[in-house]
Parts: sequence; C-alpha cells; structure tokens
Amino acid sequence: MRRCFYLQVLVVIAALALVVTVAGCKGKRLISRDEEIRIGRQAGDEFEAQHGLDGDRQIRAMVSRIGADIARAAKPPDYPYDYRVLSDRQPNAVAFPGGKIYIFRGMVDAVDNNPDKIAWILAHETTHVARQHAVRRLERQLGQEIAIELLLGKKEDASKVAGIIGGLVLLDYGRDNEYEADRAGMAYAQQAGYDPTAAVAVLELFQEIQGRNPNDFEIMFATHPGNNDRINHAQGYLEQQGWSGSYYSP
Repeated sequence: MRRCFYLQVLVVIAALALVVTVAGCKGKRLISRDEEIRIGRQAGDEFEAQHGLDGDRQIRAMVSRIGADIARAAKPPDYPYDYRVLSDRQPNAVAFPGGKIYIFRGMVDAVDNNPDKIAWILAHETTHVARQHAVRRLERQLGQEIAIELLLGKKEDASKVAGIIGGLVLLDYGRDNEYEADRAGMAYAQQAGYDPTAAVAVLELFQEIQGRNPNDFEIMFATHPGNNDRINHAQGYLEQQGWSGSYYSP
C-alpha cells in the first residue's frame, strides 16, 4: 500500500516536471497522440449532442466529400479526420483535438453552399489539428491538472475535460495560429483541387457580417487579428505563391 502511494507521488512529480519542460519547448508534447484523439472524440460527441447534426443529407454528403479531399492534402500527420455539419444557424466552424471538425449549417448557408469556400473553411480548421494548435491550447489551459489526470489514468474525469474542450473550441486561437491556419488552409485547398482564392471571399464576407451584426455573436475570424489584416495577409500569401482564381487575381 505504501509502495503504491509512493509510486503515485512519483508520477505526480513527473507530471509537474513535464509541465515545466513543455512550457518552454514547443517541440515536446504533454498529451500523447492517442490521448489527443480519445479526448477530442469524446468532446466532439458531447458537442454534437448539444447542437445536433443537420438533417439535410445532401449538405452532409457534400461536406463529407470536400472534407475527405482536404484530409488527403493535410496528411501527414495522419489524423482520423471526421467532417460533419451541425444544425446551428450561426456562421461558424470548430476543430477538436484529434481530427473531429464541425461546420455549422449557418456557415454553409452564408457561403451559398460554394465548394471552394467550404473547402477553405474546412482546410483552415484542419490546420488547427494538423499543426497541433488545438491540442497545444488544451495543454496550456489545463496544464498540471490534465497532466496528472492523464498520467494517473483518471478516466472518470474524461467528461469534465470534454466539457472544457467544448468551450475552448469556440474561442480564437490567437494571431499567429490564425495566420498559419489561413495560409495552410489555402495550400491544402489548392492541393485538393479547390480555388485557394476563396479564402479572400470568405474573409470579406465575414467582415461584412461583422459590420452588420457586431454584437449578435462571436463569429469565425472576428478577432485577433482583425478581418482587414487577415484579408491583406491572405492576398499577400496568394501573390507570393503566384496563385490567382475566381475570387482574387493579384
């Protein structure tokens, strides 16, 4: 009994040391790939149960098909990407650690079911998974608590962690992560056979929506950085790559 107690103490100390180690080192992982996928799936399932899947089978099939194209372009790393449509009428999309990605029906309607625009939105969210933005934000938010729970194997706390993740996915990732998701999203879309310049059209659309309804809800791409900066950044990346299309020609 005493030996078991000492072993648990050692695990806790190791967890705390791990937190300190990863705090200053971007390359090391606090949460393993398997844990990332497991808790992301559970959090996604709970989020999906709250919002509900959209009932339009054609819309769901279209998003699933476009998502599959983006997922192939985004590998490696090899995540089990799963793209679904929620019935929520707000224009938004979210990415869960491990590969569950949801686009709201309001977002699909806002872009008039346009495959190029949907492709870039899904690719943007896919980048948050592929570049580990989602899981690293989780690591920063939960820190020592999640390290200890995962290393001690406290599976009974999984629901609590899932609830926290569900709240985190609705927040912005910060300037650097969003810029990277914009750029890589355009690259994934282009590699998958879609028009990468659709990114500019989507960002301009959200600038328009934000101007009409500034206080109604927090929308995708609304803050940190602002829409003007993101549009300029996206246009600059397209020019750098030499890409032109239906929505923007340098």
